[in-house]
Amino acid sequence: MAQMNQNERLLKFLQAPPEAQEAIDRILDGKFPSRAEAPAGPLLSGMSPAAKYLGVSRATLWRMIRAGRLGRIEVLPGSFRVRRADLEALAAGKGGVS
Repeated sequence: MAQMNQNERLLKFLQAPPEAQEAIDRILDGKFPSRAEAPAGPLLSGMSPAAKYLGVSRATLWRMIRAGRLGRIEVLPGSFRVRRADLEALAAGKGGVS
């Protein structure tokens, strides 16, 4: 990658969205972002625990899967799991299926 001169770097910074500028300012102030720790626990959840986590019935969970709001993984014939990350995203209101 070609070396960027100072004017190009400054222009790029000024054109960056406000949240990117704030992140750069924090770094320049010596406040480095902490690394997010990997979540502990299983990556997949069974249907009953997943329904309980979302506060819905198993039937509602299956309706959500059929509607495409949540994905499923078949681990054995007829045995399904859902991704913990998808459950957390859905619960946080960020969508579901990744």
